[in-house]
Amino acid sequence: MVFPDLLIQIAWVIIIARCGYRAVNLMNSSRKPWFEILFYISVVLISLSFLLAF
Repeated sequence: MVFPDLLIQIAWVIIIARCGYRAVNLMNSSRKPWFEILFYISVVLISLSFLLAF
């Protein structure tokens, strides 16, 4: 079905946007929590790979 596939793709885009936004905000803070920044960047990369393979 096309509709569930579209919903899943929209969900991946939301995950990518949210984690990218959060990673950028954390990088701009004075105290950088590197482990958390790396986590969000990892989620973006994994989500992109799933989205592009979809």
